[in-house]
Amino acid sequence: MEEYLLRLEKNLMVGSARWVADFRESFRGYQIEDTHFDMMVRGGMKIKGFLLSRLFSFLVMPNYQVACFVYSQELEASTLRSLVRRLLEHMKEMGLDWAWLVIPKEGAFSEKVQKAVEKIDYREIGIALVDLAAREVSTNPSYVGKQMGRHVRCFP
Repeated sequence: MEEYLLRLEKNLMVGSARWVADFRESFRGYQIEDTHFDMMVRGGMKIKGFLLSRLFSFLVMPNYQVACFVYSQELEASTLRSLVRRLLEHMKEMGLDWAWLVIPKEGAFSEKVQKAVEKIDYREIGIALVDLAAREVSTNPSYVGKQMGRHVRCFP
């Protein structure tokens, strides 16, 4: 699990996900009320770079605040729904425009959890179930969810 977290963190900050957002802060052991996340990586959509890149980013790109939360504890369908509600409330408090929720596990997820993820279709949150043993990723149907699939495939 630790190796996956390191690979995901690296991919978000300097890998392929840097083209999605400029993830600049990473926190391990991030807590929201009584919910413990293994990692939270935060950033924004304003991309830094050379003069033309900065100018394009300033003129065209919105300045969305974004984050990626990683939760690796045991998960049931009801726990997932309350986790997503808590995450949405936290996003409002922190001024986040969209977020990824990555749920890695060594082994397959239950069918109930997979169906619950398929039913969650909030526009501002993407959810990925990452089966580390089978090296499979399934996401929720939101645009943010569909786009995150390729960026969380950081298998050791």
